[in-house]
Amino acid sequence: MAGKRPQRALGYVRVSTQRQADGGISLANQEQKLGEHYRRLGVELVDIYRDAGLSGTTDNRPGLQALFEHALRPGSGITEIGIYTFSRLFRDHYLLEHHRRRLKRAGVRIVAITQEVGHDAEGDLVRGVLSSFDEYQSRQTAKFTLDTMMRNAEAGYWNGAVPPFGYVSEIVEMRGPKAKKRLAIEPSEALMVQQIYRMKRIGVGKGPMGYKKIVCHLNATGATLRGRKWHVSNVRDILTRSTYRGIHLYGVHDIRNGVKRSEEEWQKVAVPVIVPEAEWLEIQAGIVRNSRHVTPPTFVSGPTMLAGIAKCGHPECGHALTIATGKGGRYRYYRCSRRLRRGETVCPGISMRDHALETIVIDAMADRLFRPDRLRALLANLLDDSSTAVRERQAHLKALRTERTRAEGAIHNMFDFIEQNKVSVHDEDFSARLANQRVRRADLEQEIQLVERQLSTADRHVTPEAIDRLGEMLLTKLRSEDRSVRQGYARRFIGKVVVTPTTITITGPIKPLEFAANYDAEKRAPMVPSLDREWCRLQDSNL
Repeated sequence: MAGKRPQRALGYVRVSTQRQADGGISLANQEQKLGEHYRRLGVELVDIYRDAGLSGTTDNRPGLQALFEHALRPGSGITEIGIYTFSRLFRDHYLLEHHRRRLKRAGVRIVAITQEVGHDAEGDLVRGVLSSFDEYQSRQTAKFTLDTMMRNAEAGYWNGAVPPFGYVSEIVEMRGPKAKKRLAIEPSEALMVQQIYRMKRIGVGKGPMGYKKIVCHLNATGATLRGRKWHVSNVRDILTRSTYRGIHLYGVHDIRNGVKRSEEEWQKVAVPVIVPEAEWLEIQAGIVRNSRHVTPPTFVSGPTMLAGIAKCGHPECGHALTIATGKGGRYRYYRCSRRLRRGETVCPGISMRDHALETIVIDAMADRLFRPDRLRALLANLLDDSSTAVRERQAHLKALRTERTRAEGAIHNMFDFIEQNKVSVHDEDFSARLANQRVRRADLEQEIQLVERQLSTADRHVTPEAIDRLGEMLLTKLRSEDRSVRQGYARRFIGKVVVTPTTITITGPIKPLEFAANYDAEKRAPMVPSLDREWCRLQDSNL
């Protein structure tokens, strides 16, 4: 007759907070109790696995995973896993039952040495009640903690964690043993943040820069992110984080499951400003517009003034004009991209030297747009300070805010569809619609700020002389010897240039002129040029 299987056990201990360690159930205390228990029973305690500072609501714990791997290893001989209480193993009823049954199939049982329950139906019932209570208690504690931290954030205090780059946390008062902290600017890091925003808008001598170019520049100059090299994700995070405009968003994600909460649940915390809000909003609008779902990256932007702006004017075409070269690259021409790709039969096409077309466009803008009387007429609403104009702006502001609310509601509804599994985040049509709504919201944010600035008597400083200076400055930029500067300003103030063999039609929005007139246009250089979705409609090569 075969002998009885020898008893071999593994132990597991866990604490999630320092308070638990100080309250009598420290790791050392749990280990001592487990050792005494198994010595008294004469059972071999093979090893004890540990997790410190980790929640019992997840099974993503290194000590726990190592424990399961050991217990389930073929030939390990483990018959039992000992814990101080069931809550030390899990504070989630589903996870406890899932892993208990998984271990049971391998002949390993779970024993809580301070909560003795049987391994029959009655024991299953008692264990289920105990684990359900542990889960309830965990959720109530988490809710209380979150409410406390949200109130703390609402009062402007920092809850801990690592401060965002550009800030440090400073103690502002003591409440008993607890220190209340706020974010303060760290001068050297703040200068680097401002430099990154400046590179995105203006660049370093060669026009606006994208994420990769900024990263390369920072690493090449020896700049570090708190001792580490820069990566694209770091730069993207800095350029999109609202903290730098003075509004830190707390509670965006549920740390228990990583799910993003709805915007109504976020807590806005006022912090010192590093980047002016107007500049921050402009950066966001450009980033959203350059999203691949809004403007697919069908060509690489080069230092060509009318790249993505010039279009073939043939009635059955309308494709973008792209640069083609002749004489070994000595001559550059704007030519129909469709004709270049598919041959002469698809479009009669147009071919014009780049310098000739750009000169015509600049001269036309000088004569038709930037002439003082024309520019004043276009921006007359900015010069009108009458009560009627003020009322119209107030009504316009109300309509803009209503439209922004609708755009935000549409975005929230889209996220609800994702959470309800009605749509997949990988659906390209859905992603494009979401990106378009974000573009709309970013545009509305900018326009709202513009109207608010116009309504502020303290900031109403637009004068005819300022508009005249604006026109002169823009013409100077468009005639710059630097191709990237010309391109940036052209893309900002020109919407489209349609070219036929006999006519050239130039159109563009008025909003950029209004923004430039309301702010210091000399300092507010154009955004990184947007890409053009029509340049290569069939997604084939543009080379």
